Amino acid sequence: MVMIQDSSSSQLREKRPLNTPPRFVFGKLHIHHTMNVIVAVGVLAILIIMGALYMKFRKAMFVMMVPSTVTVLTVFAIISKRHRFVWPVVAISMFHVILSCYALVIFSFYFFIKPYYILMISNWMFDTMHGEKNAAFYLQSLAMYTFLTCFMLFNAWQAHVGIHYIEHIFSEREESEPQQLHQPTIVTVNKPMY
Repeated sequence: MVMIQDSSSSQLREKRPLNTPPRFVFGKLHIHHTMNVIVAVGVLAILIIMGALYMKFRKAMFVMMVPSTVTVLTVFAIISKRHRFVWPVVAISMFHVILSCYALVIFSFYFFIKPYYILMISNWMFDTMHGEKNAAFYLQSLAMYTFLTCFMLFNAWQAHVGIHYIEHIFSEREESEPQQLHQPTIVTVNKPMY
C-alpha cells in the first residue's frame, strides 16, 4: 500500500497499487470470493422465501422468478467472467435500496402519526388485544426499523461490490490480452497510367 497525503487536508489515505484487486469484508476477502458469498446469501434467501411461500401462499411463488434469474445470471457472470451479466445484480440491489428507503418512510409515518395501525396489525399477527402502545409495540417497531435499515445497507454494499467486480473483470481482461503495438498502416494507391 502507498500512503498519500491529501492536498486539501492533513489526512493520510491509502491508495491501492494498480494491479491489486479490491478486498472486501474488512479486507479479508478477495472480490471474487465476496461475489461468491453474495450469491450464496442470495440463494439461501431465495430458498427460505420459496419455502415460506410454498407453505402459506403458493400462488405467489412466480414472483421469485426475478431474483432467481438474477442469481443465475450472476453465477454465469462469475463463471464466464462476463461483465454484462453482473449488471442485473447491481440493478436489483439499487431497486431494493430504493424500496427499503420507501418502506422506512412509510413505516415512520405510521409509527409517528398513526401508531394504532401498527398496533392493529400487531394484534392480528400475534393474536393479542393491546389497545395502546406498550413494550411489545416498541420492540416490534425497533425490529422493523433494524430489518429495513440492514436490508438497505446490505443491498447498497452488494451494488458497490457488483460495480467493483465489473471493474475487476475489465482489469483481468486487460491483463490477459497481449498488448498490441500499433503498427503504421501503409496504403498503396495505384495511379492509373494514361
